[in-house]
Amino acid sequence: MDYRKTVHVPQEKQSQYNFSVRKFNRYIWQKRVLQIDFSTSLLCSIEKGIVKRQLCFSEVKNCHDAPGTRFSISFRDRSDYELEAASLEDKQQIMQLVNQVIYSNIYSPLVNGNSVEMQTSHLPPTPDNLKEGHLLLQRGGLASFKWKKYEANLQTGQLTLFPVIQQSSSSDAGVSVSSNKSVWSLSDIYTSVDDIRCTGGDGAALVIHLSDGNVKVETPCNTDTFTLYNDKNDFVFRIPKSDHKTPEAITNERDAWVKAIKQLCVDWKRKSHLEHFYEAPEKDPTDVTESESETQDNQMPLAPPPVPHSLRPRLPKTSPDVPAAFSAAPEPETASLEESEAEPKPTLTAQSRAVHKPDRTPSAVPVTSPAALCSSPAPFVLPPPLPVPSAVPGPVPPAPLPPPLPMKSKPLSERTKAFHWDLVAQDKIEKSMWSRRNPRKIEIDTSRLYELFGVKETGPVGRAESISTMEIMLNSKIAHNFNIFLKSFPVHPKELKDKLLIINEEEGGLSDEHIASLRRYMPTPDDIEMYKSHKGDPNELHVVDQYMMEMCNIPNLSARLDLLLTMRELPICMEDLTPLIIQKIRMCQQLWACESFVSVLEYLLAVGNYLNQNAGKDRAKGFRLSSLTKLSQLRGNNRKFTLLHALVEQIMLQEPRLATFFLELAEFETVPGASVKGLTAEVDVVKNEFQKIVQYRKTYSKSKNEVSRHPKFFKDLKAAIEKHEADLRQLMKRCEEMRKLYTDILIKFGEPVDQDSQEVFGWICQFISDFKKLYSEYAQSS
Repeated sequence: MDYRKTVHVPQEKQSQYNFSVRKFNRYIWQKRVLQIDFSTSLLCSIEKGIVKRQLCFSEVKNCHDAPGTRFSISFRDRSDYELEAASLEDKQQIMQLVNQVIYSNIYSPLVNGNSVEMQTSHLPPTPDNLKEGHLLLQRGGLASFKWKKYEANLQTGQLTLFPVIQQSSSSDAGVSVSSNKSVWSLSDIYTSVDDIRCTGGDGAALVIHLSDGNVKVETPCNTDTFTLYNDKNDFVFRIPKSDHKTPEAITNERDAWVKAIKQLCVDWKRKSHLEHFYEAPEKDPTDVTESESETQDNQMPLAPPPVPHSLRPRLPKTSPDVPAAFSAAPEPETASLEESEAEPKPTLTAQSRAVHKPDRTPSAVPVTSPAALCSSPAPFVLPPPLPVPSAVPGPVPPAPLPPPLPMKSKPLSERTKAFHWDLVAQDKIEKSMWSRRNPRKIEIDTSRLYELFGVKETGPVGRAESISTMEIMLNSKIAHNFNIFLKSFPVHPKELKDKLLIINEEEGGLSDEHIASLRRYMPTPDDIEMYKSHKGDPNELHVVDQYMMEMCNIPNLSARLDLLLTMRELPICMEDLTPLIIQKIRMCQQLWACESFVSVLEYLLAVGNYLNQNAGKDRAKGFRLSSLTKLSQLRGNNRKFTLLHALVEQIMLQEPRLATFFLELAEFETVPGASVKGLTAEVDVVKNEFQKIVQYRKTYSKSKNEVSRHPKFFKDLKAAIEKHEADLRQLMKRCEEMRKLYTDILIKFGEPVDQDSQEVFGWICQFISDFKKLYSEYAQSS
């Protein structure tokens, strides 16, 4: 039966984005693929085809811009990801997508429940502005700072700043034209965020997230400014001056902004500290699960969050007939969660203490306050029950027992232990190997199986489970790090421009490490403006400033460095990916052609159905491959004998030739590392990087003056493109073959179409390893 002809897989629109990045880890930058998958709501870190980390969108808390191509992503209860994009364009696109995730986390209650597809056109509606008006933001460093005017919109989860087009050089009183808000889309909003040295275009909106709970606002001694702080940056704002505004009015407006922002910061901080209480509220039979509660709470439009039920100053519930001391104690899990919190525990106010002050009369029973109940490490123990008055004299009749549930019973002589396998979905049976038109008749020794797995007892079946002192123009921290790099950089500042016109390192070009480091010290627009305004002799400057001034005078420096680094890395990536893809192709081919493995699965189905039928369960038509990992978990009456032993024994008794099926699956000798999903993402990134090289050549080849000035550079560039194009086509062809073969495998064995190959092949590898071991023991003993 050809399973490949039985189903048509439709082409879905793109919902997955792959980017080449470098992740800072243990003092080094490691190359990764960052995958943002809206279809599964996962953010993945991939290295050489191996999915190293998968993080749910609901865990994304904030996104911060940084100099050059750097940025960072913050997560809940996890270290930040310090990343470096391959280009400025990539960085802005990544941050746009991540900010969409954050936006949806705040305003879409069901987005993490996968009920809303988070695409640009499917973002939730823009919330109302809580406050709006013009603000001046200090931009640049101390040597070149200036005030830039923005139209500010304060919303529940963020402060959005739209640039205002200045028609006068005056910083305060000049005539200004506000950007037309009606033409700003959400994709326009999310292009640059959260950093004073932001390298994005001046027309990009700035978004400062408040929702991570780590933002605060303060007012200095002057009357027109305030500062907003987050984990990465400080934002200094000033109220614009005008002829009709008095100093008192300016101060009042400043205070109004501070009050509005501070209230939101306090609300989000409280919510962040108490988020565990949202995950485990008091339950009733209709409550959602813990993960559902966390998801819904992270997405709700924020009002000041309520104090959790267990922290409210209240008296325990009482009834007319039962003393207060006998009210139900707080749930143990609420107390344990409070004890594990790093923040100070909430305390009752003086008023609430007065309310809870216990009666000291001898006849009163002491009442423990709710705060004590939450913070006490010892569990609250109820005193012995006292007799409760009854309206009717005499003994209270016991409540009638519920009727017993209907249960299939088996006689003592036929009952066996059950095998809890994972069943193939009913809608996948027809197109899988489990629906053979003429299934083979499998004979098994049922008496032997009963001997091994028979249940002797009767009754219902239960459930178990550090420069010199010379003055430097550049920012001191950046200058310090750049100076360290220059000590090992054997290129004079005047030679740098020519070095960037040599593609190959063997011909005198820069090394890969030097190119990557130079990218991290790219001058920002503010740096370029500062150095170009310098009137002194460049040779009298510190070497750091000399290099920086030279870099400011090189046109298209960022694009040139990106091009050189990509040209160096592209062939290496393709060489690394090719053998990994070929291995996956061979694994799929072997698994597809191995009919003896199918027969082994059929034996397991027969054995499992025998056990389950005699344990009061229904027959199964097929089982998931994940069930292969459970065979060693079901033990027989002899604790050393498992269901895997029984499977090997049955096959050796009935069809011994099938016991060597693993010889046909040689590629499964070792557990696979790379996955089809990871390798596909890697190839997608290689394709995108190659397209950038082609686009660079098209853009700069249009300038005949540029080509005539640097003929060798463009000649070498053309030759490299032609060579890499052929290699890339071959790589993409193999990748497509791998994906198709793996899809066929999923269909054949009735697995979900989104099942990760790392898991599927891992299950099979482990099963083969365990089977070979027992087969060897069985062969030696017989």
